[in-house]
Formats: sequence, structure tokens, C-alpha cells
Amino acid sequence: MNPSGGLPTIGALDIALDSSAGLVRRITASQLHLITPNPGWTVRDVIGHSIGVTLKFAAFAAGATDQPRTPKGDLVGADHHRAFEKAVQAAKVSWAGADLSRTCFLPFGEFSADLAAGINLFDLLAHGWDLEAAVGAEYSCPDEVWAVGLKTARQVIGKDRDPRHYAPELATGADPTIRSQFLRFLGRQG
Repeated sequence: MNPSGGLPTIGALDIALDSSAGLVRRITASQLHLITPNPGWTVRDVIGHSIGVTLKFAAFAAGATDQPRTPKGDLVGADHHRAFEKAVQAAKVSWAGADLSRTCFLPFGEFSADLAAGINLFDLLAHGWDLEAAVGAEYSCPDEVWAVGLKTARQVIGKDRDPRHYAPELATGADPTIRSQFLRFLGRQG
């Protein structure tokens, strides 16, 4: 749903899931140890985090819980491509049939189903850029996807950010792209 028109949040999430899966498919096992812009996180750590967040929100969208939590343990396993693809497919199936009237209860607040999808979206976008920066493989989404991600991020992320994920907002330059606005809002140099 997008009351102001434009791309619906779940549609944007679907595109970001596909783009993220495409990026992860281009990451080799030999790149998993590379350091990302997230302090102390390797490429493998970021992929594992993105799998966990995606599975958490897929569980909510499927109706399994209204209080989703990130699964524990090694979510990447021996095959990061397969693990990520399984999470993407679970999310696509779950969100396609989601009851959008439900509320998602997270440790940091209560969110509409649409906003919960948006949290998954902006997490994928931010960490997709982190992976792009670490391995040099392009992460691309249409401007409309970045715009939905930015709108959601502005609704959810305040000044008291988790520094493991989001640095303080950076000033934007003259005539920035929507992608750059999104990344700089989250403290990334994009």
C-alpha cells in the first residue's frame, strides 16, 4: 500500500529482494572474508544479517508471529547463494499473501505491516550498498525503490541510531540522486 501513490512498499521490497539476490549470486566464497563499511562486519556477516532480517519479516508476513525475531545461529551455512535465495523466496511468498491489517511488534516499536515491509526494504538497500562497496559488484535498484526506502527509513530511524547499522546522517551535496539521499541519511558515503 502506498497512500501517496507510486510504488507500493511491498512492490519495492520485491524488487530489492531480487536485486539483493542478484548481488549475492555474484559474490564468491573467497570474498566472504572481506571487510564491509559496517564496523567489524565481513561480507559473510552482512549476508547473514540480511538473511536473518528477511526471514524475521517473512515470518511476520506469513502470519507465524506478530513479534518476529531474527533467527539465531549460522544462517549462511556452507552455501551463501542458496541460503540467501531461500530467504528471498520465503519473503516473496509470505509478503504476496500477507494480511496488511496486522501490526508488527518489534523491540523498538509497533509498526503497520506496510512499515514492517519497509524496514526489511531499507535494511536490504543499506546492506546491499555495503556489499557493493566491499566486493565491487554493482547493486542497482530503480529510483522508486530508493525513494520508498528513504521514506520508510525517515519514519523509523531517529537520531539515536544503532551505530552497528546506521551512522549519523551526512549532508547531501548539490542535486543528489535519491540513492545518494538514502545512503547519506543512513550515514553512508554513497
